[in-house]
Amino acid sequence: MYLSALLLAVAGSVIYHLSLKHVPQAVNPFLTLAVSYGLAMLLCLVGMLFSPGSRSLLAVNWSSSGVALGILGIELGFLLAYRAGWQMGVASLSANVISTLVLLPLGFLLFREQPSLLRLGGAMVSLTGLWLMVQK
Repeated sequence: MYLSALLLAVAGSVIYHLSLKHVPQAVNPFLTLAVSYGLAMLLCLVGMLFSPGSRSLLAVNWSSSGVALGILGIELGFLLAYRAGWQMGVASLSANVISTLVLLPLGFLLFREQPSLLRLGGAMVSLTGLWLMVQK
């Protein structure tokens, strides 16, 4: 399950970026996101029937609102980045490397995740890779 969950996220990300790159320029970005969210909601409602766990809205906390805000920021940010001319690989890598650099200290401060020299080295390698990718 550990690896398959990550592979699902990778597959979803690839489909997401390829699809988002094809959104017509003339379409209002909030309309296309609203349509996407509607379709995602239908898929979630069907998936909920086949997945374990509480189905009570009372079990949901504030984190669902945070996820919604995050999703909107990610999707609108990438849509506008692609419309501004960003390349898929560079935009995705840039966002992920910068997000990782923000999340590493937050993971330590909020969840006591332990940093290591190996992880910090990995962050530096990622920054180096990003720097190489953005060179013209």
